[in-house]
Amino acid sequence: MDKEIWRKPKVCSNIGGEALIEGVMMRGNNKIAMSVRKTTGEIYTETKPSVPVTKKHKFLGLPFIRGGVSLIESMLVGVRVLMESAELVDFTEEDEKESKFDLWMKKWLGEKYFSYMIYFSVVIALAFSIGLFMLLPNFIAGLFSFDKQTTGGALLANLIEGVIRISLFILYVFLVSKNKEIKRVFQYHGAEHKTIYAYENEEELTVENVRKHTTLHPRCGTTFMFIVIIISIIVFAFAGWHNPLINMLLRLALLPVIAGISYEAFKLSARSSSKFVRLISIPGLMLQKITTQEPDDSMLEVAIASLKAVLQEAPDTEENSTAVPEGAL
Repeated sequence: MDKEIWRKPKVCSNIGGEALIEGVMMRGNNKIAMSVRKTTGEIYTETKPSVPVTKKHKFLGLPFIRGGVSLIESMLVGVRVLMESAELVDFTEEDEKESKFDLWMKKWLGEKYFSYMIYFSVVIALAFSIGLFMLLPNFIAGLFSFDKQTTGGALLANLIEGVIRISLFILYVFLVSKNKEIKRVFQYHGAEHKTIYAYENEEELTVENVRKHTTLHPRCGTTFMFIVIIISIIVFAFAGWHNPLINMLLRLALLPVIAGISYEAFKLSARSSSKFVRLISIPGLMLQKITTQEPDDSMLEVAIASLKAVLQEAPDTEENSTAVPEGAL
């Protein structure tokens, strides 16, 4: 494991980001920047104000509450910029003509149909994630024939469910990484991490300086998702084992609790120098060996452009920012 991962940065930054289609999004204190390499070769950069909802409403920013809120908000922002980046990459004169589907959507939903599509995409993504990584493992674990009503049996059933959940998650990440387009997204993911490392080490943001850093980062969204899975195993173990319907309802009801605990654990693991806390982070960092790939110099240029656009307003340091999981899938 690269020692740089555990080295305390000179700047305790909370800048987060996301790899896009041929681009990178960086999110700072009060705005986001999206940089995309268009088909013409030029780098298009756009900035927008974006104040986290946890900073707008004090209650939503409280510990163990902010985790679930930040997760949903990050998904909404992430899906929006991902769709926008895809439109920029393939933009041609022919694309100016709206499709019949676009015209139909506008007719029934109005000019804000794009926003409705984003919310719909997030709902589908959540439903898919809950079904595949929460409910399916519980169903499979329930097929094992041993007494799950005893304390030991319930713990064993939840452990089996957890192992299935982790296996499905790793298999899913591995399979999607085989797609050529997704691999390029993972390369931009690596470029995002390298660029943030350079900033956190107070280095000039040049390709030469950025290139030397590792692609693995303790604040990556991949690590966060792995922590969510680990926390879910522990929380569900305390919930016991019941009939399939009760199990399903309990798992859905406990999702906000799991998100809240995972977020606080994620922040701790990203900042702490404790060997035990580092140990918790290692599985997620190992998984980043799949979700981040070594980028080429053109990708580093895009990531640098995005970060510079965010930093034009003000450095986003630990003192004036809310932490966000960086580098979502």
